[in-house]
Amino acid sequence: MSIVVFHLHNAQPAAEAPVWVPQCHAYSDSAMTQALAHCQSLRADPRNAHVCISSDLSEMVGTLGVAAVENGRTPDGEPYDWSKAGRAGAVRRR
Repeated sequence: MSIVVFHLHNAQPAAEAPVWVPQCHAYSDSAMTQALAHCQSLRADPRNAHVCISSDLSEMVGTLGVAAVENGRTPDGEPYDWSKAGRAGAVRRR
């Protein structure tokens, strides 16, 4: 189990005050498509709230993020010019 879909389900009829019941559904590493489809169906139902998915897949393509940048390049030699200022729309200072 490396993928889990969490949500809150309202167990009361619509006319009454909601009673939120936490629920979760577990999926294997290879079932991401099914987990995403399940999230989509849960979000379509107004009796559900706070639908989210969490995963810790065992076969990642690589490590998360960039470990180091030297002279504008990552350890594997690829150019790296991302900056928070550029993402926020501000003019990048050079």
